[in-house]
Amino acid sequence: MFAAMALDVKLATADDLLSANFGELDVDDLFKAAIFKIDSAFMREMKASGFPNLGMEELVKARIFKIDAEFLRELNANGLGTEDFEDVVKCVFSRSRPEFINGVRAEGFTKLDIEDLVKMKIFNIDAEFIRKARAEGVPMDVEKLVQKRIGVWGK
Repeated sequence: MFAAMALDVKLATADDLLSANFGELDVDDLFKAAIFKIDSAFMREMKASGFPNLGMEELVKARIFKIDAEFLRELNANGLGTEDFEDVVKCVFSRSRPEFINGVRAEGFTKLDIEDLVKMKIFNIDAEFIRKARAEGVPMDVEKLVQKRIGVWGK
């Protein structure tokens, strides 16, 4: 009771979440919703952007990593739509934003999956690096570019 009062969890919170067809909620879900400011509007936006079956854990991750419906639409617009929310979290965690995605695509990497994109971001393989590597004769392959970045390509 004290935790519910301290977090301002009310029946209205439960009613709001239930109005988004979230399903069954337990007390922990209500606490998470209050802590991370998850309401029915957020739930509806996330469902409408391609993830209709998110649970409370995914919604909490979305709030923690600042994933909103706009970001999901940007991923889809860049051909990186995914059915796995963990892929979206990886993309955000690696800070693979549309500017980065568009840069590597402009250099010919038009069919990247999220795993390759994250790998490129982690190893700082951006458009400039790709241009330099291409000029040095490095094959335009993600693994070869990673090898070039860490200094083992061509050895």
